[in-house]
Amino acid sequence: MITTSSALDLANSLLRSCPSCGGATWRAALTTAEVRIVTCAACTLGQTLPPPAESDGGEALSKDAAYYRRFYEEQSEFRRRLTIPMLQVLAEFASTGQILDVGCGLGFFLDVASRHGGYRCVGIDMSTAATDFARCTLGLDVRTGDFSKERFAEVFDAITMNHVLEHISAPVPFLERARTVLAPGGIVVSSSPNFAGWLARALGARWYGLQPSQHVWQFTPASYATLFRRAGFSVLAVRTGSLYYPWGPGWKAPAVWGVARAAAILGHGDNMFLVARRP
Repeated sequence: MITTSSALDLANSLLRSCPSCGGATWRAALTTAEVRIVTCAACTLGQTLPPPAESDGGEALSKDAAYYRRFYEEQSEFRRRLTIPMLQVLAEFASTGQILDVGCGLGFFLDVASRHGGYRCVGIDMSTAATDFARCTLGLDVRTGDFSKERFAEVFDAITMNHVLEHISAPVPFLERARTVLAPGGIVVSSSPNFAGWLARALGARWYGLQPSQHVWQFTPASYATLFRRAGFSVLAVRTGSLYYPWGPGWKAPAVWGVARAAAILGHGDNMFLVARRP
């Protein structure tokens, strides 16, 4: 068990300043049996302590081809439907052009964006199993590698990142790299769970978006926008929506579904989209 004082000592030893705002004061926010979440006193960015072993593309199943094939067969249509909110936000700010989807996985978003949005699409992911499947089965232009180190011949009109930044231990250099492969005036559309959402606050350690085994950061709208500005972007919009909560038997699942819907409508949802522009 991590004590409050040891967690704060660990935070200060691992991260002298907040990557979003440069703040140096951390406060205990949430404790589970395995981890503690501390938040920056200045911008509310949350940090998972100790840092998750599966961050920065190190997910345990990233090389398991059989897992990804089963995942595609069982969830293909459902996952395509989940891409629609991201595509709607993208279309509002960049209706045409070439996009790069960072952390593309099996390529569900790329497939929908190219077929239904008319975009020219490229993807990149560190999972060899996922990218092999996207290339060989779906015929998508997907590269295998570390986005921070990949060399691109293209310059992109837009970059999408769907639940990526919370996995990245050094998010400012990651976003600075994104800026270098965008055309002047190009945009980034990024989504992440909202640690300040009503469900996140109500459910605490039981909140689905926490994912402490993989998420280095627990973003809030304020810390998300501050991070992008620090990386040299102009923030155009920050909106909240809802993570996926299925309807089920009994009263708990419908209650969570109802709260999630209401929170999203009122601007306190537990998922968020940020749109930023390269100057």
